[in-house]
Amino acid sequence: MRALLAIALLSACAPEIVQGAYLCGPEQSCPEGQACNGADNVCVLPGGVKPFECGDKITEVEPNNGASAAQTIANLACVSPLIQIKGCTPATDAEDWYAFDVPVGCGATVATVRIDFPLAFEQLSIELAGKTGSQADCGGTAPPDDGSDTVCLSTPVTAGQRYTLRVARSGVGDCDGECAFNRYSLSLQLGTP
Repeated sequence: MRALLAIALLSACAPEIVQGAYLCGPEQSCPEGQACNGADNVCVLPGGVKPFECGDKITEVEPNNGASAAQTIANLACVSPLIQIKGCTPATDAEDWYAFDVPVGCGATVATVRIDFPLAFEQLSIELAGKTGSQADCGGTAPPDDGSDTVCLSTPVTAGQRYTLRVARSGVGDCDGECAFNRYSLSLQLGTP
């Protein structure tokens, strides 16, 4: 009788991880018995998993799949407010391009670019004028503990010049091709060094 009571008490204390309590980890990792929901990168019971989707908050404008078709980011000043664009790289679209002009007459100017994306899916990269961003460019801080990753780049730019910015899937963390997609938030700002 005591053995049955002890087993019953132990099983009552076994932790049960509640659905939605965790964001998916790298390559869609979740606690045992749960799976990554592609719609919002939250760990759910396997029966509730939905496929990856870009969502309805996307502000990027397609087609923007090459430098010649880059989406223009307009109305920047020498010192500009932060411009944000919500984008997506579904399985059928590995990269997005943006273009912006540095106004004529600016003195020393720096473009600061940042992308934030869920770490559950394929990692993203940024490239501006031949320079590639990295986690270290974000100030060397530890990655956020919110289920996302961040890549940043800050580089001098020249007044009166047009620049193209490429956001692309990196090939890292793509679940052997099973999660080769991602959503992102792109931030761009011009300022003085």
